[in-house]
Amino acid sequence: MSLEKADVRPEQRPKTVFMSLKNKLEMPGVAGLLAPCTRHLDKSQYARMLTGWRSMRQYHVYGFARMGTVVAVIAVEEQDAGKGRLLVLSVDPRFRQRGMGRRLLVETFCSLKLESLWVDTGVETLGFYQRNLFELSSSRDTGAGVMLYTCILTRQALYAGYAHEYSSGAVLFCEKDGQRLYAVVTELSGNTGLPKGHVENGESNEEAALREIYEETGIRAEIVPGFEGELVYPQGRGMLKHFYYFLASFDPSQRFYTGDVVAAELLPYDQAMKRLSFMDVRQLLRRAEVFLSSGAFTQNPWEDN
Repeated sequence: MSLEKADVRPEQRPKTVFMSLKNKLEMPGVAGLLAPCTRHLDKSQYARMLTGWRSMRQYHVYGFARMGTVVAVIAVEEQDAGKGRLLVLSVDPRFRQRGMGRRLLVETFCSLKLESLWVDTGVETLGFYQRNLFELSSSRDTGAGVMLYTCILTRQALYAGYAHEYSSGAVLFCEKDGQRLYAVVTELSGNTGLPKGHVENGESNEEAALREIYEETGIRAEIVPGFEGELVYPQGRGMLKHFYYFLASFDPSQRFYTGDVVAAELLPYDQAMKRLSFMDVRQLLRRAEVFLSSGAFTQNPWEDN
């Protein structure tokens, strides 16, 4: 079901997309970004390294892609719960001095829900990490006068160094004619996500989510218990955005409408996944679909209405 859209005009400039690269290491740009870190490897060794990355459950590779080419890459190994080791961070020279390395660090730290992240670095990049809230922990001479510095970023230091903004929303769905449909909204920027908005003074996160759903879709919804959480990601320089999310259902006999600020649509799961702009939100929708299909959601509150 797709309803009439508002006049949404996406930006014309190419978008930079944050994505998981663990199973996409052959994408254009990846080899060039890894070259400074892998120049000592021959082709077979490089291939084995990539195979190892794919096979490690606690190994994560993320990056920014622009027009189908990866322009920044980061690799992190999770060692203990909430603790990670930074292995690779590389940004295309054309995109340096734009804060892309900082944003990739913060986006990865928050996506993995880390408590701390440490890195061994040389003197030439020590200043970068210190500017980005890593604290110098120790240093050692590796021989021939080469110094390595161990730096650690903690959640406490990251949060203290940023301003914070809070919003709330939900994965909104209904069951109609034997099909599950999800609501997605496209903003004037062209980004497609879930119904959400700022938490106002005096509101609970649940109240804000239900109000935003109504304002963006005209739907009176009900929170489904047992599914909620928080996403955190950088929003411009110096800002962390906290998005509290829920699962909400609604009676499909209600009139679903789209407004002037966002274009709202009801779509089956596969189509909704393709429309969503951001990796974390796609993961959230996937989790909701698994939750609903698993039998955890057994009672539709609208069935008896």
